[in-house]
Amino acid sequence: MVEVFKSMPLLLKFITAHGLFCFLFFLSAVVPGFDVNFTYEGQPMGYDEIWRNGLGVHLILIGSLFPISAILILKKWQYCRQFYALVILGTFIIPNVNGDSFIYLPFALIMPCLLIAYLFKYGKAKVYFGT
Repeated sequence: MVEVFKSMPLLLKFITAHGLFCFLFFLSAVVPGFDVNFTYEGQPMGYDEIWRNGLGVHLILIGSLFPISAILILKKWQYCRQFYALVILGTFIIPNVNGDSFIYLPFALIMPCLLIAYLFKYGKAKVYFGT
């Protein structure tokens, strides 16, 4: 897998490393006392605060789905780009669909759409995936 990682274009390496790094979110939500210096709205979050503020389920989903997508990208699974697109869109859309922050949804879609366009349209990424 190290050789596959080395053969990736630079931005794809970043996407994969970020996905693997997100496993720390999973650990911070599941393992009491696992300290990753996680902050939310400026306040440090420990295990108890994560669950008290309702972030536990979100961190478990992010901390499990992003690493899975990174591993699938490393393995060049046929639908890894679609899976990553679904995960990244869900991560940016779900927090912005409530009534208060719905206005920010178009701005929240800019980065995921750029990443998805990169995965499907950029020449080096297409060569990596063999399409």
